[in-house]
Amino acid sequence: MKSLRFIALVLIATAFTFRPAKPLKLQYTFVVGDNYELTQGSKQNIKQTIPGMGDVAVDIDLTGVMNLKVVELTATGAKVETTYKSIKMITKSPMGDVSMDSEGPADNTQNKLIKALTGKSIYMYLTKQGKVEKIENAENLFSGLGELGLDEAAAAAAKQSLQQSLGEGALKASIEGVLVSYPETAVNVGDTWKSSIGSASSFAMKTENVWTLSKQDGGTANIDGDGTVVTTDKEKVTPVNGMNAKADLNGRQAMKATINVKTGWPTEVKTLSEIKGVMTLLAGGMIPEDMAIPMEITSESTFTIVKK
Repeated sequence: MKSLRFIALVLIATAFTFRPAKPLKLQYTFVVGDNYELTQGSKQNIKQTIPGMGDVAVDIDLTGVMNLKVVELTATGAKVETTYKSIKMITKSPMGDVSMDSEGPADNTQNKLIKALTGKSIYMYLTKQGKVEKIENAENLFSGLGELGLDEAAAAAAKQSLQQSLGEGALKASIEGVLVSYPETAVNVGDTWKSSIGSASSFAMKTENVWTLSKQDGGTANIDGDGTVVTTDKEKVTPVNGMNAKADLNGRQAMKATINVKTGWPTEVKTLSEIKGVMTLLAGGMIPEDMAIPMEITSESTFTIVKK
């Protein structure tokens, strides 16, 4: 009988001490003057089957550091000054290796090209849910190319090439791919929500994400993303190395993010994507007829964000 009373007392006590966690309202907190340093490390492998050449593999290793400074609050979030602090991209292919390092020897033309992009301010308008509403002053990123002594044709070709991976559209998609998209309403552990973002690729693609709040431990939350990557416009013509091309690609992307609950900013984000399909080079110039090139793209990235 005494043991039954003891159990009853324990049940009554635990009823007051163990309560379900409150729903979590996830959003980015913006304070004018706050600085965040975003460091990226990415590896990408592109496999292509080219008629007359067989299987061709290209490996791209990209590292970089970007500074994000909140300069103004808006009705939906904030205006954020964005500058590249350093960029390094190494491309390995059967046609030779190309290295571009903003901190490498200054007498190297490739290094000078990439260094010209650093320290140039552009402005992103971010919402509290992690969407990029618009980008201002994007052309300023390439303003230093005119000071490198390149002729007009070479400068135009360099700009077009760099815009494909570091231009306005690619930058918007890249930032949205790092900053986890949050729902408008509060969520509990196990809840899911959806978002859609464009692709950093120059082809017309998007990723449909399903997010899950997988864990919350004090001031830290873990969020998993399961994304479906699709081509939204298979007829869009895109310049590729001086040729015109169309693409029909699709695949999956997985993401794992660790979040600072107080600020809403991720501290670490890891992504893995696998995309397959066909890129078609369109007839013209040295290509007498359309050429279909099966391809497979695997990408793996780690991002860290530190408040400075």
